[in-house]
Amino acid sequence: MKIKVICLLLVLLGTISTVSAHGIDVTYPTIVIADDSTGMQAKKVVDEMGVEVKVYKFKSAGDVEHHLEHSLTNPDKRILAVAYQETVNDFLDKNPQASNRIFLSSADEMDIKNGLILITSTNNKGSNSSNDTGLTSTSSSGFLIPLLAGLFIGLMAGLGLGAFWMKRKLI
Repeated sequence: MKIKVICLLLVLLGTISTVSAHGIDVTYPTIVIADDSTGMQAKKVVDEMGVEVKVYKFKSAGDVEHHLEHSLTNPDKRILAVAYQETVNDFLDKNPQASNRIFLSSADEMDIKNGLILITSTNNKGSNSSNDTGLTSTSSSGFLIPLLAGLFIGLMAGLGLGAFWMKRKLI
């Protein structure tokens, strides 16, 4: 009898599909791409200006390109690249549709300030645009879908285990 229970449990666990967060962009909508040499300067400028921008220090060009690819699916994402500019230029050459949301800046303090002003003004203009469904943001349901999937899976597993347990209790 225990073998049947273990087999049933393995079949149930094997049929449950996983909810992966890899495809979901969980970073800030406005970011600065920096490296070890430009990160402190960019963070200082962001703090002085008091804008809601997150400075990310990347270790490789591959990480930057991967993060830039996430910006293709998120139309609210704004990026200022202070470092890895060659990688960003290559990405923009391949994806010109993102050129109005990804900007380049040198590591100079004044250039970073100008870039942040440009990004925040572009972000304010684009954040109120609505799409065909009438929703104001496409990323507003980013957490809701995995939550509902988890609740549904838990409900189905709970009902199955509850029915099995009640059947065992009645006999």
